[in-house]
Amino acid sequence: VAGVFPRPVRTLKDGRLDLQDLESKIQHGYPDVHFAQTQLICLENTHNRMGGRVLPLSYMKEVRDIADRYGLKVHLDGARLINAAVSLGVEPAEIVKYCDSVSLCLSKGLGAPMGSLLGGTAEFIADARRIRKLLGGGMRQAGVMAAPGLVALKNARENLKLDHQNAKAFANAVQELGSPLCLADPADVDSNIVLLSLPGRLMGEELCEKLGAVTPEEQENGRGVTLKAFIFSPRLVRLVWHRDVSAQDTQWALEKLKSVLGKYNNEDA
Repeated sequence: VAGVFPRPVRTLKDGRLDLQDLESKIQHGYPDVHFAQTQLICLENTHNRMGGRVLPLSYMKEVRDIADRYGLKVHLDGARLINAAVSLGVEPAEIVKYCDSVSLCLSKGLGAPMGSLLGGTAEFIADARRIRKLLGGGMRQAGVMAAPGLVALKNARENLKLDHQNAKAFANAVQELGSPLCLADPADVDSNIVLLSLPGRLMGEELCEKLGAVTPEEQENGRGVTLKAFIFSPRLVRLVWHRDVSAQDTQWALEKLKSVLGKYNNEDA
């Protein structure tokens, strides 16, 4: 529908695109009919697949410089833009000033029931509205959905700071466990996401199943905890903190993980 031909760029561990690889993917053969015309660079901040890593402002500027050099536009997938701003200690405008357009999700870290925002020039937004209508989009009486979004934006910073603190505390605690089955690196936790690496015999699907199940022993003790985790790969599991996960919840989640890992350690003994 969009007529877009994407060209993937190598992503570094900290969420940055490899700028040398990025430049190598820019097509220079246009208007030769055998080549697509490169027009857009897409970034994500924070970076989901890399565990909520935050792109530095200096890097954003480097990408902007490349875009200007080749006459390209920059779009930011800012689903967790406010998380990035809180982590960097800056206003969101300081991040998006290097971009031509940005999207922002209200329902992820911000905790609203639903909704996303699109930002750009007046001309860009006018085109986006028309394309949305062309594709059948549009809502009536959407104020009841917009209101929670306004509340989320107004109260975002303090809530997100707590999310980041809880995620970092959890990663530190996992590292202190010293389990060979499950690893976390606090140095990689920039925001509200923790990635659990599984280098041993415990696989992601099995870990998520155990974390999400309440055992008979837990039911008897009245301490049943369900921890919902997401499998990124067979050996990588993602945990995400949001406004509904407190410090106490974080402690319970840690106890749940310790309980699961303890049973595997006992089997190996």
